[in-house]
Amino acid sequence: MQTANEVCAHAKVECLNQHELIRKYRCLSCGAVMMCRCDEKFGRRFLSHQLDVGTELKTQRRVPVTHGFQPNICAECRNEPLEAHPAAQIYGRTTKIKRYYWRELFFEETTLAADWDEQNPNATTNERLAAHNATKEAALKKIKELHKKSPKYDMSEPSQAEIIKEQNIGVLDLYAQYTDKPEKGKAILWDGKAISPEEFVCQHLKSEGWCVEKLESTPLHALFGVFLWLLIQDVTDPMNRIVCFGRRDNWSNSKFDVNLIQTFLPEDFGCEGYAQRREAEITEHLNWISEHKDDLIWLFDYWIGGSSDLRQYLWAHRAEDLNKARLLLTIMEPMKIIEILQYLLNDYWHHYLGWPDLIAYREDDYLLVEVKSSNDKLSNDQKRWIINNRNCLHLPFAIAKLHKMST
Repeated sequence: MQTANEVCAHAKVECLNQHELIRKYRCLSCGAVMMCRCDEKFGRRFLSHQLDVGTELKTQRRVPVTHGFQPNICAECRNEPLEAHPAAQIYGRTTKIKRYYWRELFFEETTLAADWDEQNPNATTNERLAAHNATKEAALKKIKELHKKSPKYDMSEPSQAEIIKEQNIGVLDLYAQYTDKPEKGKAILWDGKAISPEEFVCQHLKSEGWCVEKLESTPLHALFGVFLWLLIQDVTDPMNRIVCFGRRDNWSNSKFDVNLIQTFLPEDFGCEGYAQRREAEITEHLNWISEHKDDLIWLFDYWIGGSSDLRQYLWAHRAEDLNKARLLLTIMEPMKIIEILQYLLNDYWHHYLGWPDLIAYREDDYLLVEVKSSNDKLSNDQKRWIINNRNCLHLPFAIAKLHKMST
């Protein structure tokens, strides 16, 4: 640490949150929090409301900026290797360029659109919309050219075949007849009618003596909400605060009279820092559940009512979600359920997606199955789940790969 008369050179800094547009950095020597001067022009023009405070990623704590903009703070200005922080793979952002260069694209698109608006103050709404769409295309073209000439990020990712081989995943190869007139989500012919790839795999597994249910992520969120609401919404947690959101069942029913829910949630909920901060309380809660592992179904039913608000927040509010979650308690070993709860608690927002499509079970055996149609590929969330399952959960898992037999 420096004395009062010394000036820190900020030789070593850490970024508080790589997913912020105007990134904040903490000096590891003096503790000062600052931004890099290369972001100053854009930040002052468009994001002045984000210049006083940063949000620490792991803890979600708001950290005041103490030293404003400083020169040569970010890795790029220091000519250091850049670490990639790709955005989530969602609709409209599936290509690697859009995922890896999300920040650069935002800066370029916003600047081009604002410049056009300033130069065309009397433009109509349609003219402005067309111009903004054009600026998005121009920004994307520019970023693609820059990446081709001098890549900022290494965008290489393991392929589906590499994941399957490295993780030693079993693959069930199935051959299906595809219809030449597919309906929405239904492209495979079965007994004269079009069905989905998931339903086709269900029929195949049932023919081999399995019982099969659709799974995906929501029943796991229901388990999480029911068994952990007392822990997460603990009123003695100093970081708990009141949150307000619309009832999910209103949206599910396409209603527009949003009925608000007010409940408690910790400020760092779902982050890696939550599990670290509450490690003792988490251990105590899961140990208590372990001691009552023979009564998990009773506990589940008893806590359904109290967990309602948290399940609404997690979109695990439907009766069918609870029914499937309850079914999992009859299929999986109690300690495996507790391991899943711990896995979700460790980093909820990175672990809650990517779960397989189906669960097949018979007697004391069960298998999680991810269904992939002929040209379908594993998403990044699914790849992450497969790797984490191999390393942490050790759930029996296979991929059902459908091959197009004919049309």
